[in-house]
Amino acid sequence: MVFNDRTYTEDSLIKQMGLIELHGKDGSAVDAGCACIESKHLYLVEGLAEEGVGFALSQKERDFYTQLSNFARLVRKNIEAEDWNMHGIMREVMKEQHPTPMHGVVIGNPHRVYLPHGLTECEKQHPNVVKKLASCIRKVEKREGCTSPYTDCPVNPVAVCRASIKCPP
Repeated sequence: MVFNDRTYTEDSLIKQMGLIELHGKDGSAVDAGCACIESKHLYLVEGLAEEGVGFALSQKERDFYTQLSNFARLVRKNIEAEDWNMHGIMREVMKEQHPTPMHGVVIGNPHRVYLPHGLTECEKQHPNVVKKLASCIRKVEKREGCTSPYTDCPVNPVAVCRASIKCPP
């Protein structure tokens, strides 16, 4: 079998990112105090992505590897500084990449569904509660002048509405 730099890099990146997800979900990274994400996996993602720039066949692929390397470095440095605002990192990266929002969601968008990302079991069983939640979320977003993901919003509209609209027992 002939060694292929590109395939090796792609496979290794997928494995490292899979391990980051696994350790982030299984509790070993936080509950057990393991620092393998920032001390091992993110370094490997960063290094593999930097190598990937040299193997890339197109400018688009080079840009991808460059952005991935920069993102891994930024996340690692934030974790090392104990700054857990990962959503803020994604928001900044997306602002750099796409100064104009790609999704076109604006306040008052008639096609937007104003619901939490996930419904509770009780909410799933009571469509009237879901309807009230959607209406409440839309009103709070309009009042506060913000949209999901709410990082710049003074309140979380979903939390406000869930606190005020109770699901029947």
